[in-house]
Amino acid sequence: MKTVPITGIIGDKALREAAAGSYQELMDLLQAALRQRHVSVGDGPYPYIEALYPDNVVFRLNGKYYRSAYVIGDDKTVALGDASEVEETFEPAGTTQPASRGVFIEAVGEAKEAKFRIRVIRAGVSGNANFYPNKVLREALSMFDGVRVFVKSDEEHLKGKGKDVRNLVGRLTDPVFIEGQGADNGEIQATLQMLEPDGDVAVKLREAWGRNMTNLFGFSIDAQGPAKFTTHGGRKVRAAQKISKVHSVDLIVEPGAGGEVINLIEAKETSVMDRDEIIQLIEGARPDLLKGKDITSMSDEDLTAIMREAMAPKENKDDKGDGKAEDGQLREAKNDDDQVVTRNDLVMIERRAYMREAVDNSNLPPKAKAKLKGQFADRDRFTEAQVNQAITDETDYLASFTESGAVRGLGDTSRIEMGETRFEKVGMMLDAFFDKEHKDHRHARSFKECYVDITGDKNITGQLRNCDEARLRESLNTASFDAVLGDSITRRMIADYNMPGIYDIWRPLVDVVNVNDFRAQDRTRWGGYGDLPAVAEGDPYVALSSPTDEKVSYSVSKRGGTEDVTLETIKNDDSGVIRRIPTKLSGGAKRTLGKFVMDFLRVPPTMSYDAVALFHASHGNLSATALSAAAFAAARLLHGKQTELDSGELMGIPIKYLIVPADLEETATDLFKKNTNIDETFVQTLKPTIIPVWYWTDATDWVTMADPADIPTLELGFLDGQEEPELFVQDTPNSGSMFSHDKLTYKIRHIYGGAALDHRGVHKAVVA
Repeated sequence: MKTVPITGIIGDKALREAAAGSYQELMDLLQAALRQRHVSVGDGPYPYIEALYPDNVVFRLNGKYYRSAYVIGDDKTVALGDASEVEETFEPAGTTQPASRGVFIEAVGEAKEAKFRIRVIRAGVSGNANFYPNKVLREALSMFDGVRVFVKSDEEHLKGKGKDVRNLVGRLTDPVFIEGQGADNGEIQATLQMLEPDGDVAVKLREAWGRNMTNLFGFSIDAQGPAKFTTHGGRKVRAAQKISKVHSVDLIVEPGAGGEVINLIEAKETSVMDRDEIIQLIEGARPDLLKGKDITSMSDEDLTAIMREAMAPKENKDDKGDGKAEDGQLREAKNDDDQVVTRNDLVMIERRAYMREAVDNSNLPPKAKAKLKGQFADRDRFTEAQVNQAITDETDYLASFTESGAVRGLGDTSRIEMGETRFEKVGMMLDAFFDKEHKDHRHARSFKECYVDITGDKNITGQLRNCDEARLRESLNTASFDAVLGDSITRRMIADYNMPGIYDIWRPLVDVVNVNDFRAQDRTRWGGYGDLPAVAEGDPYVALSSPTDEKVSYSVSKRGGTEDVTLETIKNDDSGVIRRIPTKLSGGAKRTLGKFVMDFLRVPPTMSYDAVALFHASHGNLSATALSAAAFAAARLLHGKQTELDSGELMGIPIKYLIVPADLEETATDLFKKNTNIDETFVQTLKPTIIPVWYWTDATDWVTMADPADIPTLELGFLDGQEEPELFVQDTPNSGSMFSHDKLTYKIRHIYGGAALDHRGVHKAVVA
């Protein structure tokens, strides 16, 4: 049975939704138990559930509220504890909010504010090996108060994009740190206040919470601060030392540090304040309304009515000469300096604070920021939307001076990113370094300059303390130097690997398949039925002889190695050495794979189905004659006379390929030329595809092979269909260094296997 959230299910609407969803059975069991306990006659009055918690239920009976503990047994029997009366202002068990004072009174008007309780970030190791200690989160708690919340795609979040007023959905308030069980198991929770209570995002969050589907999305922080590499729990991690700034909290699909919706506080709620706060508000705005009244005996309804009157607009003949106060303005209330403070004043104070924060957080250079602040300082009234638009306009204006969107020499921020992010630009820089055909290759010929530009480590020390402050983007991604370099090497390596060359001669000879694991792969070849017998009129059909099968097995295995980029190589700017790394890796992988396949024909394996070598006299596919027209014609007959298993029928398999060492390539080519004769000979009409093998050292042996579409002969399987080799960072940076042992080590891995499936599709001449 589904567990009730610790924060409870409260209110008519939430209970109705719960009963209509995953909690119907629990509601029915508790309702029945309450009626059995508290109803003496069949016609009521009946207890009605008002709130539901994991271990207790609050219900209404005869106009009063009661709380009763409950336990649900394995047999779904309900045991109720003694009922105790509670006030209407009860708090959920286990709540993280402070207890309220006095009686709640509804404020004038309806706030219609969508609120959700969310887990912002959880301490410990995140999805991409970032480690957040409890201490760091506690110290950063205040930074999350008022932080903006954007809805973004995962890609926008990872690349730092999407900070647009159109994506702004709300802000966080009331952040608290919740201690966990054990060390570094706490978390930051906060209230998410939505800008549009009935907007698409709020509706989705509300529906997801009501249907227990909040795991469909989550929250991820965009913050920055210093970090160092260390070991935690036997695992290398990047440990946050502090969070120096929180840019935003983003609603995405795949969060990395446990951010999620944990409680719907209220989809729509009315603002509430306690009795003392309302009295203070009235005394500050209209003390005359309380003069001569007994406040202690005044009902909540009367006090609320006075508050409405105190907040109503007041005629002011001195204002604009029209006898009306500005719309929404309170009667004169005075602050500690005996100055008049109006509602509009308070609104503008908040907006000016927003303006300063928004301008400071933009990527504009200092002079542009000062210009915008000066513009708004002279304005009496403006909105947050106007602030955002002004920042966007200034960004567009400055970016228009260059094609790339980069503004140089304007202060500590040397670029305004209008297109690619910093991560993308770094990748493009390294791509240009490795690719001679890249349009920007001539600007990226020095790897030393690339390293400095990426890391900020001007003296090539390899120490993190000499690099720019790391940006902690809490999603499943990393932008460290070793990973960026590895990505570019991988892209260049794959491009080289997929470029056709002499190592690809195996491709037309094999069937390529996908292999799901490292276990043995069984391939079965079935025999044939032979000719179907005639059936005379009235005679029964006779049973055919069932064919037998022949089985071949193979397993995939790993092949690979490592390559290093050392601190000395970068310091010496050995660009030629570094630029050859992708070519060396791809060439080694292609050559190894090509030899693996062609060795089935060079060093014939033993066939598992009959324990005989692939090429053998008993297989009818072995000869000893040097390559010539007559020898090729004889090989053609051997192919055609291969027989089907069980039926013994001739298969008539034609030759498609002639495979020779490099020494025989000219001889093989000349076999199929007319030379001086007018008409082609029979052999010259066959015109097989000639495949020279670069590494075969026997200068006289040659092989003929059928089209795999006619008869599968060789099979090559790649693990999970990954045909290209993969590149990994083998050593992650640690101990405050960009390098482990003053070098970055990359591991290349290629996983495949294969086998010869059938001897009938291939012939070999082993010439003495």
